[in-house]
Amino acid sequence: MRAILLLLTMLQDGTIEFPEPPAPSPVIHDTQPQPSVDTFATDQLYLIQSDIALVILASPAGVLQVTPTKQGAVIFSRFAGGKGLEERAVSRAHGYVVRGLAAGTAELLILPAGSADLTDLRRRILNVTAAETTPPDGRPQPPADDVAAAFRQYEKSWRAAQGELADRLESGEITSEKAAADWFSVAGQEARKQAFLPLLRAESVVFGGEGWTAEKHARYVRRYADGGNRKSAQAQ
Repeated sequence: MRAILLLLTMLQDGTIEFPEPPAPSPVIHDTQPQPSVDTFATDQLYLIQSDIALVILASPAGVLQVTPTKQGAVIFSRFAGGKGLEERAVSRAHGYVVRGLAAGTAELLILPAGSADLTDLRRRILNVTAAETTPPDGRPQPPADDVAAAFRQYEKSWRAAQGELADRLESGEITSEKAAADWFSVAGQEARKQAFLPLLRAESVVFGGEGWTAEKHARYVRRYADGGNRKSAQAQ
C-alpha cells in the first residue's frame, strides 16, 4: 500500500516543471483536455525540470531537439519567458533542454520513464518562432531554417568542445598531440551527431524506408541548396 501511495505521489503534476506553468484549468467532464501551448524563439531554450526521469518525444521530427541534463548543470543562454542572456541551474533531479531547430509547431509527448500507462501521458504544444536579430548594418536577418539552426548548434558545440580540450590540456589530463587529436575527434563527431541528427530524422520521416524514391529525396533536399539563395530567388 505504501508503495502504491509513493508511486501516485511521484506522478503528480507538480513533479514536472515547465517554463511559466499556466494556472490549472477547471475540470471538464467527458471532454478531452487540450494540451498547453507555449511560444519561444530559435535562439531561446525551453527548460523542463522533473523530480522523476521522463521520456520526451517530439512530433513532427525536425522542429524540436530534446537534450537531457542532470541536477546541478548550469546553462547560460536565452530562455523561454526570460529577458536576454541569463544563467539558470537545473535544480531538480532531471532536466530536459528543448531547442527549436526551425520555425514551426510541434508537440511534446511526455511519459514517466518505464511507464506504459497512457493515463500518465502529458502533452505540450510548442510554437517555435524565428529569432529576431538585427546585425550591425541594421538590416534584419531572414528567418533561420532547420539547416541554419543545425550549423549554429554545431558551431556552438564545436566551440564548447575546444574549450573543454583546452581545460584538459591545462590540467595535465592530456599530455600529447596525438591524445589531443584523438579526444577532439570523438568530441567533434559527437557535436556533428547532436547537431545534424534532427535533420536525418526529419528526412527519414519524409522519404526514408520503403517509401523512398529519387524524386522525393531530390525534392526534399533541394531546399538545402536553395536556402542560401533565398534572397536572390525572391528578387527574380
